[in-house]
Amino acid sequence: MNVQGDICAAFCDQLSIRKVPIGYAIKTPFAWLHGDPLVIFGEVTGNLVRMRDSGDTLISLEDEAGDLTSDNRIDAMRRIALEHGVKFDEDNSLFTSEWVDTSHLGDSAIRFMSFLNRLQDVALLSRERVANAFREDLIEAVQARFGKRYQVDVREPISAEHPEYTADIIVRSDTVQAAIYAATTEVNVLEALLADQVFTNASALSRKTIPFVVFEDFMQSKVSMKSRRRAMNSAHIQTADWSGGADDVIDKIEQQIAA
Repeated sequence: MNVQGDICAAFCDQLSIRKVPIGYAIKTPFAWLHGDPLVIFGEVTGNLVRMRDSGDTLISLEDEAGDLTSDNRIDAMRRIALEHGVKFDEDNSLFTSEWVDTSHLGDSAIRFMSFLNRLQDVALLSRERVANAFREDLIEAVQARFGKRYQVDVREPISAEHPEYTADIIVRSDTVQAAIYAATTEVNVLEALLADQVFTNASALSRKTIPFVVFEDFMQSKVSMKSRRRAMNSAHIQTADWSGGADDVIDKIEQQIAA
């Protein structure tokens, strides 16, 4: 078995290079956002070459992961760029490597591929951390308001009869339970819509179930507009926007529980 040969063959089978006016377009074996191939460019001038992106890397990442301009995210991107010898050309919105002799094109390309993969991972992990931070803030606010007066459960089943249906937070009074979903992903909103169908008119339950969908920022949400509209147009689901005021969201929950 020639392990090195097998790995090289697998890598090269998915690698393609074509000439373009600035030099070379290189389709790499790595996946970019949404599963598209990661493409980089080799810009050639005489005997020198440098790697560059297409100019829309930051825009693509922000479309997927949200705002990348926080100090922590900028520092992380700068650190990764420095490690890989990459600069950001703000005038042209380009990430570029150093100019090197064309004989070093291969090494430069691999370093640049590594850079963009790291950048993508940091952006997407940042999005998950932001989503988790919002969920934790929501849980903390709900527990602070209701913890001493009602039963508050985190990621528990809505009913013992249907343990497969859970909510991020459940606030239970003697007669009503609010099943609260932090709308950080499409799945969370779909869970709320399903809970609406299963529990809203379930007469066998000892408590009336009211699903709540709480968006961190409704207008900037990554949840599709179709799912947002479905939640808003539901006759039973309550929706709220955290960006409009955390206290208002908690007040809305309390009004439904106390009604």
